[in-house]
Amino acid sequence: MDREFHDFTTVGGDEPVSFLIGLGLTVALLLVPIVLVGVILVAEWLILLLVLPLATLVRIAFGAPWTVVARSRSPYGRYVGRAPGWGGSPGPIRSLAAGLARDGAPRAMERVSAG
Repeated sequence: MDREFHDFTTVGGDEPVSFLIGLGLTVALLLVPIVLVGVILVAEWLILLLVLPLATLVRIAFGAPWTVVARSRSPYGRYVGRAPGWGGSPGPIRSLAAGLARDGAPRAMERVSAG
């Protein structure tokens, strides 16, 4: 019983043409996923760069609430509150700063962390 021995350690075959075909297929199989992931990553960043300014303008135009963060120098920590839109932010910021200076902690904000 003669069995034919196959050497699977070579990339292609015995002749140069099959070796080049095998090498080309191996390189293609390794590079296609890398290139595909790179293209998807670049496309996501381009979409983000396109949508972010538009979303910011819509948020400013329609007065969506903004998050205001106050940090005290005392051990009271960090506080988070909401301001009624871009134009309405200075009022709450001033009142919260006054509350921090007067009481050491803003009364109108929620405590987030001690730090």
